[in-house]
Amino acid sequence: MIKIFSNEDEVANEIAKEMQWHIQNDENPVFCLASGSTPKKSYKRFSKEMENKQSRIKLLKVVSLDEWVGIDRTSEGSCYQMLHQDLFSLIPLDDEQIEFFDGNATDLKEECRKVDSFIQSNPITFSLMGVGMNGHIGLNEPGGAVLDHSSVVDLSKNTKEVAQKYFLQPTVLEKGITIGLNQVIRSKRVIVVMTGERKADIARKVFSNSEYRLPAQELLGHDHIDFFLDKDAAKYLEVLSS
Repeated sequence: MIKIFSNEDEVANEIAKEMQWHIQNDENPVFCLASGSTPKKSYKRFSKEMENKQSRIKLLKVVSLDEWVGIDRTSEGSCYQMLHQDLFSLIPLDDEQIEFFDGNATDLKEECRKVDSFIQSNPITFSLMGVGMNGHIGLNEPGGAVLDHSSVVDLSKNTKEVAQKYFLQPTVLEKGITIGLNQVIRSKRVIVVMTGERKADIARKVFSNSEYRLPAQELLGHDHIDFFLDKDAAKYLEVLSS
């Protein structure tokens, strides 16, 4: 289902409510969360709402969605660093509650196996996905296979260019490591978020049912997956807000 909100703040509030609901109601809450600028407001609101509910936070586990290969997790611009800054540092999470790809590991296949094993033992109950400017989900790039396991992928030219905004200086990016689209789809609940006018064109492509073959389109048509857009991102769509 597509849900269109008046502005980015309304989207962030609704996502924060959903995160809070899953913390309160899932017996074993396991979150898979996108990093970056799009979900930042949602995480801030969620952390604020959970200030007096630390006992529930202790039940939460967070599993990695993706990471840049060759980038240390403590480096400015790494997916881990962004999530740490925007969420992990704001709620009382222990290191043992976080299972994250190490993009700087010498054995990336073992990193994939590690995260896949974690997900198998701890099924994801809530996923929050952003959509890249080229329609990617995580680092599942257009034209790639729809996998039910983690993998190392070649980054598209678009992703390498857009990602530079996260780094303090020009950074060479060639590969990423990411969970598979089917692992996202098998989550108990998934929200896919697109906000801002900069996402309007890719939103049009995702929902156009045209010749585009985009990873985000694989998430369409599932009852447990909703797309949250603000009016700016939805300006080319004929769908009206619910």
